[in-house]
Amino acid sequence: MNEIDIRHADFRRIDLNLLVALDALLSERQVGRAAERLFIGQPAMSHALARLRELFGDELLVRTGRQMALTDLAAQLAPRVRAWLLAGAALVLEEPPFDPAQAQGLVRMSIPDGLESLILPPLLARLRAESPRVRLKVQLIEVERLLDALDADEVDIVVVGVPLPERNWHERMTLLTATMQCVHSREQLAIKGPLTLQKLAKLDHVVSSYRGEAATVVDAAFAAEGLQRNVVAAVAGVASTVRILRSAPLVSIQVVLSGVMELPPDLVVTPLHTREPLRMSVDMLWHRRHSQQGLHRHLRTLIGEISASLSDLRRAPRAK
Repeated sequence: MNEIDIRHADFRRIDLNLLVALDALLSERQVGRAAERLFIGQPAMSHALARLRELFGDELLVRTGRQMALTDLAAQLAPRVRAWLLAGAALVLEEPPFDPAQAQGLVRMSIPDGLESLILPPLLARLRAESPRVRLKVQLIEVERLLDALDADEVDIVVVGVPLPERNWHERMTLLTATMQCVHSREQLAIKGPLTLQKLAKLDHVVSSYRGEAATVVDAAFAAEGLQRNVVAAVAGVASTVRILRSAPLVSIQVVLSGVMELPPDLVVTPLHTREPLRMSVDMLWHRRHSQQGLHRHLRTLIGEISASLSDLRRAPRAK
């Protein structure tokens, strides 16, 4: 059934502000006090009363001695107008409090696999305990498409470890900032002395990049020194990077967080000897249209709390 239940054209005949003025007039029964109630001048309220009388074809307020009395129509209108205004205020202005236990729905995220293994387990544990009817879907989207996916409402929340040129309608929150270090196998490579960019430029590299390329803050640091690292493999996952490093004489410049890159004993982590530490910022982005939505806001809060708890896990084992 496709019935039109509201005749929108009828509302064009009514300035809805007049109903607010009508409520004040019928409550105060005096033009001056009604004007004070709405913080407008008495002439403006008198003009509103004249328009209301024309609209309803009724005097609404009639003078009786020194007082104003409601007409029969005004007396019928008063409770209906008050109920309509209260219902409208509750619907538009008063957002019901968000209750995690009652929340339900699907939240779609895009997050790199390394961070996924770190953030999702505690996130899902919290959701199952606090919001069992909320479902989570994680999908891998190429970095170049992330902002467009947010705009097209293909994904709700994006967690990313590379800078994105967000637009005015995107919101961003930095979850953590971590230092990048070099990982290699002591069985495959014997590296002595400080790890400068010059020394690293002479080695072969494997990168973990779900964007399918190796362009990162690391390459910018090499380029600033007139250098270029020799990337012989770019893989999508951190776990495969670990296995490759154990099998071949390669290095990988990574953010090493406990729980993300669990290193076997033959892999060592060495700080980079650079002018300034190479740091990676992990950011959460979303479209502004979802900023005040209760479940969306709750998920962002949980992700922020989980990420803040990682601050003590950023210390990686040093090379011996």
